[in-house]
Amino acid sequence: MLKRSILNRVSLFLSLILLVGTVALAGCGSQATVKTEEDKPKFVNGRLTKEFHIKAPTLQDFNEIIIADQKGFFKEVGIVIDYTGVVPAGLMAQSVIRGDNNLFNSGHPITIANARESGAKIKIVTHSMWDDSDPDKVHITWMTKADGKINSPQDLVGKKIAMNSLGGCAELLTLEFLRQNGITKDKVTIVTMPDKQQEQALKQGLVDVAALHNVYQKAARNHGGVKVLSTSYDIGKGAGNGPASGLAIRAFSDDFIKEYPDVVKAYIAADIKAQHWINDNYDEALQIAADYLKIDVKDMAGNVYPPDNYIDEKKISFWITLMENNGFAQPGTIKVSDLYTNELNPYYTGELK
Repeated sequence: MLKRSILNRVSLFLSLILLVGTVALAGCGSQATVKTEEDKPKFVNGRLTKEFHIKAPTLQDFNEIIIADQKGFFKEVGIVIDYTGVVPAGLMAQSVIRGDNNLFNSGHPITIANARESGAKIKIVTHSMWDDSDPDKVHITWMTKADGKINSPQDLVGKKIAMNSLGGCAELLTLEFLRQNGITKDKVTIVTMPDKQQEQALKQGLVDVAALHNVYQKAARNHGGVKVLSTSYDIGKGAGNGPASGLAIRAFSDDFIKEYPDVVKAYIAADIKAQHWINDNYDEALQIAADYLKIDVKDMAGNVYPPDNYIDEKKISFWITLMENNGFAQPGTIKVSDLYTNELNPYYTGELK
């Protein structure tokens, strides 16, 4: 009995020690959380008070992020971009929600609208490029064989159209082009393949039309043997806004925005600076991007950007209207204001001029 009593006392003593230790650790944990919260970088006088690393998918074509990085604009605001590897366009939103990446750095309002409709909490924080009538700066070009029989939209009936993916900009703008010309989707066959494979597939007769993004259409034009059927700018113009047809966006998850609002501010500041710099120094920007991507500058095409410093809701609404008109969304189901925020844009709030 004595032994059992002693054992019970020892056991109780050890339990108390463990309990006190647990409470102490919990207290330390709470203090650590507070310290971490206090230690987060703040956006002060146009830059972060502490360097912050943003994870982002590796870039494969012209992008203002390349310029912001290479010109030191991210460094100026205290941001380092850590590239994580190539992420397919259709998986980028999921990679941001999972935390594999922080930045959604390639896509359009349709991408974010689709992601949010699927339950992904992700939001646009700034615009990127927009469309242009210049063949070297256009978003997408629909090409056919130079000696082929497709010379007008009506010639597309019964033909195969290649595009990089379904549910994104290429499909939406293709369907809008068909709609504008009185052709229904069931009159054509859509074939998905990467842009870089489409030129060869077109010339081999595997497809009749290639929907090529800017770098790939520039190379195809240089190689010869192709002709232009239409462009995203012209399709957008037919829908009421040529430049908006190329509107790209940059986004973060709702969780990241809530956790690091000042980092988002700094990111926007650097990105917008790069956009204006490209507009003012386009040829130099093209060379920088070509060197970075290891592409011959003669095959390099770029983008131009809106003069605005913050998001124009009308340009996002343009995409939602296209979605509604082409069966991607039921009218009224997507609330445009839910897709974006200007509240962390330091130009919008007046923190920067």
